Amino acid sequence: MLLAYDAGLVVVGTLSHCVARDEAGHVIGLIDFVAHEAADGEHTDIWVVSNATGSKVWPEWLGSAAHAFRVELEGPPGRKRIAALVHRESGHRRERAEIEAAIDAVEPDPATGARDIRHLVGGPTRPLELDAPGRTVARPGRADASRPRHIP
Repeated sequence: MLLAYDAGLVVVGTLSHCVARDEAGHVIGLIDFVAHEAADGEHTDIWVVSNATGSKVWPEWLGSAAHAFRVELEGPPGRKRIAALVHRESGHRRERAEIEAAIDAVEPDPATGARDIRHLVGGPTRPLELDAPGRTVARPGRADASRPRHIP
């Protein structure tokens, strides 16, 4: 998910996915935000948010709930990334390192080699559900929907 933030580092826009098209306008797939950022691409190549001063990738899909957070950036100029989201009212932190460690800990399916990480990061059409302080909550009726205890 792309998060746009203003000069105060407050999230002011979200983009869950973007369709890529060829010169004739035919859909050729989805834009890989992570690969674009890793190749030093600017997200202003993908979208423009009028009051944003920056835009970076975040590993979770939070939907409109992301607007309750501010970003903490790390890294040198030109290679910054979002290290954490901090809930503006509660102060609850969503740490990238913890999320990435939880993703890495998911065992791949023996038959396909794929990892199902939807319970950790949500998806473009199904963002994670958050409570008022910004913590992930389980989806009703799904025992596997909550994040592991080490990722609040």
